Order: sequence, then structure tokens, then C-alpha cells
Amino acid sequence: MRVATSTPMPSGVIKNTGADLPSAEVQGILAAWKSAREQRSTAYLTSTLDYQPTSFSPKDMMFVDAVQATCTQIARMMNVPAYYISADQNNSMTYSNVQDERKQFLALSLAPYINAIQDRLSMDDVTARGNIVKFDVDSAFLRVDPMERLNVIEKMLSLGLITIDQAMEMEDLTPNGNTDVTSVQ
Repeated sequence: MRVATSTPMPSGVIKNTGADLPSAEVQGILAAWKSAREQRSTAYLTSTLDYQPTSFSPKDMMFVDAVQATCTQIARMMNVPAYYISADQNNSMTYSNVQDERKQFLALSLAPYINAIQDRLSMDDVTARGNIVKFDVDSAFLRVDPMERLNVIEKMLSLGLITIDQAMEMEDLTPNGNTDVTSVQ
């Protein structure tokens, strides 16, 4: 199979339509043919020699299609969108929002693993009593556009749902003891 996948030419026989050749000359022709195949270069045959394939080429055997099908099956088993592992078979997405795709990937594929790891690392035998461990997926992987975040914060401030200190903390701009910042009432 290794030879079949590495060479585009299918296995076959060289048929002599001319006079019979001595065994040494036949062996020389076969050795030259084999050498050309290993180098993946084009081989030359005289008018009395004819190459006849006896098997299918890797393309005919659909090796690439088999690899794609295997990748797609692995993606399905792991509950991962196929495009994350370059398995483009049956990929019918026409348009999607990157942020929505990430949220869906996190919720459907990663959440069980993340929750199991967080729960285990938050147990008292690993982490001090009263402390919990959480993945910070919001600050990088799921972080939305800065203007969208600021619009949401501005709306929350105008409705009085949060203070300026809380808004600054949401954007990692905690005043760190700065007493000059006042809250909007």
C-alpha cells in the first residue's frame, strides 16, 4: 500500500511485442523501470515494449477519499466540526459567524471536558478549600469585538445596571485603588 500511495502509476507488466529478449536484458529493463518509479519520474519504453496496468492507481482506489472519510468519521466521533481537522467532506456551510461557531464548538464539544477538568481541579485535595478553578475562555477564545463590548457596557451603564467601577473591571481596567474614579448614580 505504501508504494501505491507514493507513486501515481499503478502496478503492471511490461509486454514485449518484438523479439524475445535475453534474461539479462529483461532484468535490466525491469531494474531501469523500478528505478524510474522510485524517483517518480517518467520512464521510457521502446516501440516494442508496452506497459499494461494490472491494478488501479491510488486515484482510482480513492485513497484520498478514504482519508477524507476517515477524518470526517473521527470528527463525528469527537463531536468536533470537520473543518477543525481539515476534513472537508460533507462540508455544506455557506456562511457562519466565527464567534457563533466558537460558541457552538465550546458548548457542544469542549464543555464536557472543560467542566470535568474544572470540577476535578476545584476539589479540596487539589485546590485550597473554598477556591475554584475555571477556564478563562471568555477573555480570548470567545471575546467579542471591542466596539460591541463597549456598546453593551455603555447600555448597561445608562440603564444603571452596573457602576463605572464594574464596567472598568469588565474590561480589565480596575482602578487598582484609584479613588479619583466616581460611580455614576
